[in-house]
Amino acid sequence: MKILLDTSFLIELKKGNKNALNTLIDRKKKTQDILVSSLTIYELLAGAHYILKKHDDIKELKQIQEMLQNLTEAIIDIKVIWKAAELKADLLVSGVTVPDIDIIIACSEDAEIITYDRDFQPLTNFGFKVTILEK
Repeated sequence: MKILLDTSFLIELKKGNKNALNTLIDRKKKTQDILVSSLTIYELLAGAHYILKKHDDIKELKQIQEMLQNLTEAIIDIKVIWKAAELKADLLVSGVTVPDIDIIIACSEDAEIITYDRDFQPLTNFGFKVTILEK
């Protein structure tokens, strides 16, 4: 089993959310790999660079870099983009709206998605395993 950690989960983990920490500890025992999408890395680094430039505080960037060292990157390649495009079309035909970035993140690896973001919920109707945690 693999797990894919969404941006919202990693932000909560970084904040010290006990539910996020306990979920990670529990899943770690059962998983062969803990993944993070290239787009999640982008979102985290964009926020950290913003804080650095706006407040001259490098602490956030260092925390993100440290957190990412323990995760495997799920690379966004052309196969992921094709899969995401097909899923987007299926969602549109069904009248369901999911943000494009979440669709691409979900398609980046065949893994259980761990998130706090309810935008992933409709993907369960399309065969994705999604665990949405409560704050």
